Amino acid sequence: MSDFFISCRKDWDAGRIKEVDELILKSSSNGEFINSVRFLDYHPVERFKDDSIAVVDNGSKRVLAVMMGAKTEDGRGFVSHPGTTFAGPILDRKYSAGKVESLLEWMLNYYEAKYEEIRIKVCPSYYSFQPMGIVDFFLWKRGYQCEAGALANVINISGIRDEDDIFGLFNTKRRNEVRKALKEDLFFFSCGDEIRESVWENMNKNLEQRFSAKTTHSYHEILDLKNRFPDEICPCYADTREGGYGAFGLIFRFKNVFHTQYLDLNYDYAPHYPNLLLIYHLIRTARECNYDFFSFGASTDGPERNINFGLYNYKAGYGGGGMILPVFTKKMKR
Repeated sequence: MSDFFISCRKDWDAGRIKEVDELILKSSSNGEFINSVRFLDYHPVERFKDDSIAVVDNGSKRVLAVMMGAKTEDGRGFVSHPGTTFAGPILDRKYSAGKVESLLEWMLNYYEAKYEEIRIKVCPSYYSFQPMGIVDFFLWKRGYQCEAGALANVINISGIRDEDDIFGLFNTKRRNEVRKALKEDLFFFSCGDEIRESVWENMNKNLEQRFSAKTTHSYHEILDLKNRFPDEICPCYADTREGGYGAFGLIFRFKNVFHTQYLDLNYDYAPHYPNLLLIYHLIRTARECNYDFFSFGASTDGPERNINFGLYNYKAGYGGGGMILPVFTKKMKR
C-alpha cells in the first residue's frame, strides 16, 4: 500500500475542507488565508475549473499537503491558483526534507500526467517566518524553470523602534511631505470594520480615469471576504476632523506580512497629503503589531510584466526595495 493518496477538491466534504484550511492557516505552514477554501470560494463556481488537491496520509487519513489551483481556460494547462496572487505547494515547514520531496512528487505527478504545462505561483520567501526555499529547490530539481511573475515593493520594518526609524526609511521628499501633513493636523487615522461603499466607488473612479482599470473585487465581493476573514482584512482611513474622506487603505494581514491590498486618495485633498499620512500610520501600526514586512504589492502590469515606473518609484519613496514574486513553469514532453 502507498504511504499517501490524492484527494481531489470535488470529493471534499465539510470535514475535509476544514482540515485543508487548518493546514493552510497553521502558523508553521507556508499557506496564507488567501489560499484557503474559505477565501477562494467567494469566486462564483463557474469562474474557474478547479483542480485543487490534497495529499493525504494513508494510515492516519490526515491532510499533509495541499495545492490550490485550476485548469487554464483551454483545459490544457494548470495554474496555482488563478484567483489569487500565489498558491503554490503548501506544507508544514517541520517536515523532513525527504518527506517534503515525497509529498511534492505526489502532487506534481498528478498534475504532470494531466496537463501540457504547469504554472506554480509559489509563496514568496519573505512571507514565511522561516525560509521555505526547499520547495523551490525541489521544483528546480524536477525541471521547473523559475521566472519573475511580478515585481513588488516591500519594506523590511523589523528594525523600526520609533518614529525616527520610520522617517529614516523615507527619501527626503517623502519625509518632508509626511511631516507637513502631521504638522497641519487636518486628518486623523483610524482602522475599523466598515468598508464604505462611497470610498469603493471613489477608488473605481480613480482607477478608471488614471489607468482604465477597476478593482479586482467588486464592493459586494470585498464585503463577503471581510465577513469571511474579519481579523485578516482591515479597512483603514485618513479622514478630516469634520468627517470628510481623505485616503483609504485595505489591509490584508498575513502571517508575517502587512499588505496594502488597496490604496485610494480623495484628490480634492491631495495638496495636504492624506495618503502619505495614511501610509505613515500604516507602517507604524504594522510594526506595533510585530510585523517584519510591509508590502505595497506589485508594480508590474499585465502578462508582459511591464514595470510601472511611476508606481514603483512612488512606493520606493517610503523605503524598502523590490521583491520578485516567483513563478515556476514546466512544459511536459509527450
